[in-house]
Amino acid sequence: MSKKVILIEDNPDIIEVYKMAFKSSGIDVKSIIWGREAIKMIQDIQAGKVEKPGLFLIDLILPDISGMEILKEAKTTEATKDIPAFILSNYTSQDLKAADHIVPDKFILKTSITPTELAKLVKETLK
Repeated sequence: MSKKVILIEDNPDIIEVYKMAFKSSGIDVKSIIWGREAIKMIQDIQAGKVEKPGLFLIDLILPDISGMEILKEAKTTEATKDIPAFILSNYTSQDLKAADHIVPDKFILKTSITPTELAKLVKETLK
């Protein structure tokens, strides 16, 4: 499984903090700010133009589309449906349950996990 993680997050400060924690854990991170860019990347993975990542970390609230749309695209696309996808948000899982029938592999409340703990969880998932 690839050690690359795709972080779909629009807050530059959060991106930098997570990148530092992941780098310390030996995890390669590519960040994407725009949801539509993430959808295009999933389509490019399906077309064989982009290497599959080991995991998606998806923020729910993005500037252009909902993280749920990205999760749905990832979980309904043949090439990416088996890649773990974690929702990383400040919304509760109750908000997520009401949102759609497609569920993430994990729902992580940003305020309940440190970047180091997140890196450890990601590393364990990538094994």
